[in-house]
Amino acid sequence: FKVAHDVTITKQAVYTATKDVIEDFYQDNVIYLELRTTPRAVEGLSKTEYIEAVIEAIKDNQLNIVVKLLLCIDRRHEISISENALELIIEMKNKYPDIIKGIDLCGNPNVGIFDAKLFAKARKNRLKLSLHGGEVKNDEEVREIFELKPERIGHGTCIHPDFGGSEMLWNLYKEAKIPIEICLTSNVICGTSKSYKEHHVSEWIKNDFPFSISTDDKGVFNTTLSKEYELLQKNFNLNEHDLWKIAFNSINQSFADDVEKNNLKGVLLDWKTKYIK
Repeated sequence: FKVAHDVTITKQAVYTATKDVIEDFYQDNVIYLELRTTPRAVEGLSKTEYIEAVIEAIKDNQLNIVVKLLLCIDRRHEISISENALELIIEMKNKYPDIIKGIDLCGNPNVGIFDAKLFAKARKNRLKLSLHGGEVKNDEEVREIFELKPERIGHGTCIHPDFGGSEMLWNLYKEAKIPIEICLTSNVICGTSKSYKEHHVSEWIKNDFPFSISTDDKGVFNTTLSKEYELLQKNFNLNEHDLWKIAFNSINQSFADDVEKNNLKGVLLDWKTKYIK
């Protein structure tokens, strides 16, 4: 991540990097993309200018791919810094409501805290919540995240008792059924999952609980969405119908608007008719 930060220190660099990422996903046949970034300031580039460079790249996109933006709050920062970041995110959300759709809690899960009041305020300001949670064992924090009822949870590794969670958390999850963003390669490389075959997504598959497949960071983890689906298929003995269903169901879990969701569903239904027997 440091390398990526070191080379995106001008507005043009941020714009170019964003355009390149969109192009990469498009080349992988992705038709809907939610980018995430943490607003940051460096010498000669304010947080507002940083966000606007990303927005400009999204607005200039001419490819057949829908792109939205989630802005992140880093849990490592002091509360006052996070509060200021939220104010900026709300301001930018009001300025670009069709692009900025949500907010995320990111950063080292072993550092800092989860401030529920901060994200409750974000929700009151029409920001959808996608919160990294359960990356490491922290039953109380995950319980607090459940209580907030975010639209999605990132990773969710330590929820089930067989994967570092607890019976208490799993029972709460079975009631909440909050969609989980699954990032297979990221989890294995970071060591939060022992292997692909021993990944916690197995419990979501077995119980037919909602989840979507994501890359986390395709550059850092040297992956693509296609590779992530391939890993899922090979390690959990899924067929093309299973993979299609996962992709189709993820549309409802997305932060697209209703018109966009219907359009995306139409694309996948047409594709299924043509290619899946």
